[in-house]
Amino acid sequence: MNTPDPEMAGSAYFYDIVRQVERAQALDFAEYNVLKDSAEAKLDELMRRLEGLRELRQLRETGRLMGHQLQATCLALRRAELSCEHKRKARDALEYQLLYLQACLRRSIASFDAN
Repeated sequence: MNTPDPEMAGSAYFYDIVRQVERAQALDFAEYNVLKDSAEAKLDELMRRLEGLRELRQLRETGRLMGHQLQATCLALRRAELSCEHKRKARDALEYQLLYLQACLRRSIASFDAN
């Protein structure tokens, strides 16, 4: 992993990237890598503070696997030469998977913020 500039996550450039993601706009390769590296750096920092919390390591590995699998799935769908209708349904199915993960995050954060 490339180590991102520690200030990158607080920069205007970084927030522009976040806004693009929030607007469902595709990132270019450099923007994607800035976001990926920043996310990894944040998780690495937390892992250093909470040494021994194996769930964090598992989350990092699962996140990497999920990102890779999403890309592989989209490549397979592209190669499948789907009709416009099936492409729309495939996109909806993938987006619902991510909505489900966001809902899991929000519910879980709410439970530990409440304590």
